[in-house]
Amino acid sequence: MEKGEREVLLEQLEELLGEPAVDVSDALEIATCAGLAHRLGATDADLADARAWRDGLGKPLLDELFQGVDVEPLVDGVEAVLGQDTEDRELEDVVFDFDDLVAAAIWCGRESMLKAAAGRVAATIRLSPETFGALAPYGKQISRLANVGEHYAVYDYWMALADCG
Repeated sequence: MEKGEREVLLEQLEELLGEPAVDVSDALEIATCAGLAHRLGATDADLADARAWRDGLGKPLLDELFQGVDVEPLVDGVEAVLGQDTEDRELEDVVFDFDDLVAAAIWCGRESMLKAAAGRVAATIRLSPETFGALAPYGKQISRLANVGEHYAVYDYWMALADCG
């Protein structure tokens, strides 16, 4: 699964970079694809064009994105499912929406801005492992990735999810 998902992300990234990024939404989409691909083991060569964009033309949009990002609604979404009879798809949505932003921030070197929020998400998951049990297989798979270990302080929520099952 890992290699296939990485290849799909790299294809998406190539398509995204083929069009001009005009706003912070475009910048987030590019940074998320690159961040997720990087987490899955994409090489420096795989991400060379994205890195050039991030450090060049995309820098102003990424600066604007991360200066204006409001992570609270994402954290609130995770906290809102506590004690609820939540469908697996909704659980996936709230966790993966947060994770997309984290992967983008890490790839852009801005993980420190999400450390506190990621800690809250991990603590929330640990408060109610039964609520998040359906995501344990994802947690077990993702928490084993080298990039997750390198950024443990921000990716601890994946370890918390792994412990739910």
